[in-house]
Amino acid sequence: MKKYILAAAAVFVLAIGAQAQSRFGIQAGLTSSSASLKEVSTSSVSNYHAGIFYQIPLAAGFSFQPGLLYQVKGASLNTVGSVSASESFKSLDTQVGYIELPLQLQWGPDLLLFRPYVLAEPFLGYAIATNSEGKNQLDISSSSKGLKDSGLSRLEYGLSLGAGIDVWKLQLAAKYFWNFGSLYSDDSTVGSAADAVAQNVKSAFGDKKSFSGIMFSLGFMF
Repeated sequence: MKKYILAAAAVFVLAIGAQAQSRFGIQAGLTSSSASLKEVSTSSVSNYHAGIFYQIPLAAGFSFQPGLLYQVKGASLNTVGSVSASESFKSLDTQVGYIELPLQLQWGPDLLLFRPYVLAEPFLGYAIATNSEGKNQLDISSSSKGLKDSGLSRLEYGLSLGAGIDVWKLQLAAKYFWNFGSLYSDDSTVGSAADAVAQNVKSAFGDKKSFSGIMFSLGFMF
């Protein structure tokens, strides 16, 4: 009985210690994303992310760091070949803003002055804003900003892998992310047939693709 009491007390002390070391933080950084599409040449687009997180130390060098981010992802499409988008536009730039919930698991040794770590991070997001701009063969620009009529799949999910370092109250991290879901669902429709920009972006992403890319983040922990 005494052993069980001592074990329970040890677990309680460790839990209190972990709680005492838990830290709230804010972060912001660069998001460079693109898309791999069939018969469409794409290039990366530099956007941004910002949000909050809470770092919870666990045993054996592990930490759990959930967060809440506003994340902007996108791609620049240079249409080529026989894709329908190229019949109307020679370039299309699209961006989507998401509210994301990242659930980051870290592992790394505490070296007193700093802590390097590797990370794995599944995430779930919900689209709240979009902006697409296109330029036709006559160099006339047009845009589409309505999320309601864009035909986008609101829900996104994916995985990030990377590494980082904690130094004092600062946290630096770099990670590569993959969106596993499609940017457009099978039954999605663009609200207005006259919205050529939105329609052509949907056509370009018709092969079930979405965004992927790299994130660089700087955080400050309190």
